[in-house]
Amino acid sequence: MTRARLFFLVHSCTGVTAGLVLFVICWSGTFAVFAHELDWLVTPQARVQPGGDHAGWDAWLQAVREAEPEAQIMGLEAPRYARSAATALIADARGQSRFVYIDPYRATVLGDSSTYTLHRFLRNLHMSFFMASAGIYVVSVFALFLLLSMVSALYFYRRWWRRFLFLPRGRGHAYWSGLHRTTGLWSLLFVLLIGLTSVWYGVELLRMDVIDGKFSHAGTGDSAVHQVPAPAAASAAALPLPTLLEKARAARPDLAIRQLGFGFYHEGALYLEGQAGHLLVRDRANQLHLDMQTGEVLYDQSAGRLPLYWRWSETADPLHFGDFAGLWSKSLWFLFGVMLCGLILTGAWLHAGRLLRDADQRYRWRVMPAALAASAGLFVLAAYAGIDQAAVYGYVENGVPRLPDLSPGVRWAMVTWLSLTLAIIGGWLWLLGRTRA
Repeated sequence: MTRARLFFLVHSCTGVTAGLVLFVICWSGTFAVFAHELDWLVTPQARVQPGGDHAGWDAWLQAVREAEPEAQIMGLEAPRYARSAATALIADARGQSRFVYIDPYRATVLGDSSTYTLHRFLRNLHMSFFMASAGIYVVSVFALFLLLSMVSALYFYRRWWRRFLFLPRGRGHAYWSGLHRTTGLWSLLFVLLIGLTSVWYGVELLRMDVIDGKFSHAGTGDSAVHQVPAPAAASAAALPLPTLLEKARAARPDLAIRQLGFGFYHEGALYLEGQAGHLLVRDRANQLHLDMQTGEVLYDQSAGRLPLYWRWSETADPLHFGDFAGLWSKSLWFLFGVMLCGLILTGAWLHAGRLLRDADQRYRWRVMPAALAASAGLFVLAAYAGIDQAAVYGYVENGVPRLPDLSPGVRWAMVTWLSLTLAIIGGWLWLLGRTRA
């Protein structure tokens, strides 16, 4: 067997055995790119009409306090877009965490919703199949399959660097095979980026579970490299929020604050995060912790001062989800995500047809039913895990755990997405059946 033939078999068998699970991972990730925007579309209380300057953090906080006097306010987040509401995270009287939406211009509360949003549903499915740490490892292993499929294709597709402008010709199998190859070439950099960052998430978790137990650069507990100091024993009332924000701006004039947290790490401490002019980092790469009684800086972290390992850790998310340049980069990531999903499904279908046309290799067909059965088993586990995980976002009523109260828009969006996904998988399986027939 020639080397090219060997790599072709590796590429094809990888697509057959891992294709269906890879499709669900990439399909959910593709929509997770726009998860916040989709939540904005299906949640009326998250939408506002622009009207002048923002009222400011203190006005938003006071609005939530007046609307939810019995709730514990845990954090505030600035609007993402001009027509987006500011958001407060609260724990209501039932103990359920909820989002409260505030008109950022008029400082009025527009409504609330469960924290189990479409964004949370898609992200949890994409990163772990709802199975927490075990699921992250599963997704990382399938990312290795994706990278293996990409690398093996470059070995058997001769002079691939000359074929970026190749237009598929013919009909039927020949056309789809040509389209598969051209789309694959255009997606090379994207596949490499997605694959490497997906593997990285597994590496981060492996470090915590097996190596030294570290998962964050700063925080509390054994998983943090640097411990955020706790405030001194509270001896006075907390300073007003405007005063604390002035002290924060004096300490970090470069920090464009995106989120506030009250007691995130320690009781009596104010947590702030945002952007500070660094390339490709998530907001929490830049953070500031203040003693709410004195305004003293407890901990100051800048992305520019992070060691290389932690700097990359803060960069992986923007690269993986493409949110570093707003809607433009998200649109590009969504397009490439759809292309990758098409590559996965067409690749397995083409290989199945090739096996059945070659009488000497028809015995290999039995690999596909086994792979489909294993994939189905994983999806069943994910469904059970998804219900259990959703309950975490719910509440307890009369001693009975309840699932979260989803808004109608979010509920129908989830049902629609799941129905579309099942329809695509069903259509793909039907095509496989026709190929075998």
